[in-house]
Amino acid sequence: GMEPTALMGHSVGEFVAACVAGVFSLEDGLKLIAARARLMDSVPRDGIMAAVFAPEKRVAAVIAPYASELAIAAVNGPGSVVISGRKAAVANVLQQLAREGVKAKELQTSNAFHSPVMDPILEEFAAVASTVTFSSPKITVVSNLTGAVATGDALMTADFWAKHLRGCVAFESGLKAMQKVGVNCFVECGPNPVCISMGRRV
Repeated sequence: GMEPTALMGHSVGEFVAACVAGVFSLEDGLKLIAARARLMDSVPRDGIMAAVFAPEKRVAAVIAPYASELAIAAVNGPGSVVISGRKAAVANVLQQLAREGVKAKELQTSNAFHSPVMDPILEEFAAVASTVTFSSPKITVVSNLTGAVATGDALMTADFWAKHLRGCVAFESGLKAMQKVGVNCFVECGPNPVCISMGRRV
């Protein structure tokens, strides 16, 4: 009987949020998720992700020379950033951060999501997304891509969902946007309480 004021996800969770908000049907949502997984699985497995415990600006400065190989994949909090990209580039960045006294930890993922490693599949994923029937959200959705409330037809284009696959997850900004629309109680729906612990730190 609980009714949400607003919805947001983290990466793939945004598909769930959009589906619950009525942006697309469950069937279309599953079509998108299946295509996303299939295409991600087709990319050569030469990428890794790592959590870096430092402010976004500091991490951005360190990774700047490797812009074609890696990216900031998520900003989860004021000192919690995830980088993602080709193994050699990420290893070089982690070595530099270690020399500067910054703590980091490689994540157990199958590839480098939300990074340039995903570029080869964006066009094909956009083609799949163009076959989906989109509608205006019936519940407010805060988007990972912007870290703000999705307005107008923002969630209703194939281009948005292709960019979402590649872009940075603006989780910290999204939580702050939720507060601005009056949300003061957050409920995480998922198999493990990962987002809620990050939320507490924000």
